[in-house]
Amino acid sequence: MPMCSSSRASKLILREKSIKFETINEPIWKRRVDFLKINPEGDLPVIIDENNVKIIGYMSLAYYLDDNTIGENLIGTNSLQRLEVRRVCKWINNKFYKEVTENIVEERVFKSLRGLGQPSTEFLKAGRINLKNHENYFEWLLKNKSFLAGENYTIADISYASFLSCLDYLGEIQWERIPVTKKWYAKIKSRPTFRDILQEKIYTIPPSKNYKNLDF
Repeated sequence: MPMCSSSRASKLILREKSIKFETINEPIWKRRVDFLKINPEGDLPVIIDENNVKIIGYMSLAYYLDDNTIGENLIGTNSLQRLEVRRVCKWINNKFYKEVTENIVEERVFKSLRGLGQPSTEFLKAGRINLKNHENYFEWLLKNKSFLAGENYTIADISYASFLSCLDYLGEIQWERIPVTKKWYAKIKSRPTFRDILQEKIYTIPPSKNYKNLDF
């Protein structure tokens, strides 16, 4: 689904693993019975492979593929790095999503789609304050490392880049205040696997001015 950060992460994982796939847009707020039979939790992403194995969530996808030694490693090369990868992804999936994504992306994009009216200025204000706090934390994390969990690219980077990309599409990121993160994101954004993400269109909402630009 467009603007679903976790779905974007799943797409990036599959592309990094050179796995071909097709996407289906699932409006989860409609709670379709057929979809709930696949995932009773009613959430995205859901990946179904050629053997009809149902994989719920991008982290489960990455671990499943790495457990089966498919493509390049994305979960960390040793136990300590894998621990850090899980910690960062948990932060993004839980804390960042609740404090930022729900207050900005949900309000600006999905609220009207669900017929719930206009975005709440109170929620948007809270989300933007929270966003700066999270940006500061990740800026600090990246200061002495090439990637979020160490010196190699992992699903921690895929996760944060996916969540930031949705906010960047909406013009919510002030890149000049987080130069280390900007340099890191430019590196992620330049990967061939990210190209399709930059071409996505979010319903009737146009992307921000520099969303597609690699030199931003």
